[in-house]
Amino acid sequence: MGTLLFKANYGYELIISLILQQATKMSKTAKERVETLINLYKNLYKTAKLVQEYIRKYYNLKKSKGLDLKEGNKV
Repeated sequence: MGTLLFKANYGYELIISLILQQATKMSKTAKERVETLINLYKNLYKTAKLVQEYIRKYYNLKKSKGLDLKEGNKV
């Protein structure tokens, strides 16, 4: 657990280092696209974390707590 989907698919971690301050020499359209991509990445990251949390809760509920054995039962 704890592996990012990108790392699982491609074998290395995704590093997002582009921020708006680095986009100062870009055109207005390019800045808008960068903002859109950054927002999409943030939303995707939040959604992936939420799904991961729901899956973790589901499997923790469904996890077997061991055999229900009592003294005197045949094994």
